[in-house]
Amino acid sequence: MAAPTIRTVAIDRHRNLFPLRHQPLDDRRSYSSHPLVVGVGVQWAPAGFHSNPPQNSYYSDQQSGSYDDDPPPDCYYGVPSPGYYYADHPPCSYVDPPPDTLQLCVGKRCLIIQLSHCNRIPEDLRSFLADPQTTFVGVWNSQDARKLAQSRHRLVIAEILDIRNYVTDSEGRSLSACSFETIVEECMGYQGVRLDPEISMSDWSVYNLCDEQILQASLDAYVCFELGVWARLWEA
Repeated sequence: MAAPTIRTVAIDRHRNLFPLRHQPLDDRRSYSSHPLVVGVGVQWAPAGFHSNPPQNSYYSDQQSGSYDDDPPPDCYYGVPSPGYYYADHPPCSYVDPPPDTLQLCVGKRCLIIQLSHCNRIPEDLRSFLADPQTTFVGVWNSQDARKLAQSRHRLVIAEILDIRNYVTDSEGRSLSACSFETIVEECMGYQGVRLDPEISMSDWSVYNLCDEQILQASLDAYVCFELGVWARLWEA
């Protein structure tokens, strides 16, 4: 049975989470009034731990007949011995954690792609990410493009704009140094919408993400999409 490496969810204005049927990544029909804007987020488990992948897991994006029980030799996630931690792995004193998830949001549809459980990436997704005509928007995202490019999937994404550099408060002051919560309150009028540090620092390499992880990852990408459209970043 193919593993659910791509999970599709939607969030409503009350931040409730519910599943949706898969929608094509490049479906632009609902957003024809402006060029395509995509909210982007990347998550990774902190240096020091990663979960073991499930035994005998398969990869839904492989070609038919090419399923393997074991990950490829260069995979970050070979099955570690009990008690394995990055810190125990010689000879490096520090290992830069690879990205575990990639979130893409258009409108109220968000894809969470579990990169650490994908054996390969479809060419359609690679082409979509590299499209210079698409405006990709994130927040506090200085490491995202580098991590994607240096991952074992070698994902190249067109320029990812940081929404902080394009929004201001009611008095015209830059919000570039402000938190996610402050930006949402100033620009969207919602109070108390924050990214929980405990969830941000949780294990994103797990096979089944918890609801809190899915909600936070979706919320991050959704806000970036909404503010990218509001700020007309395709004109930036």
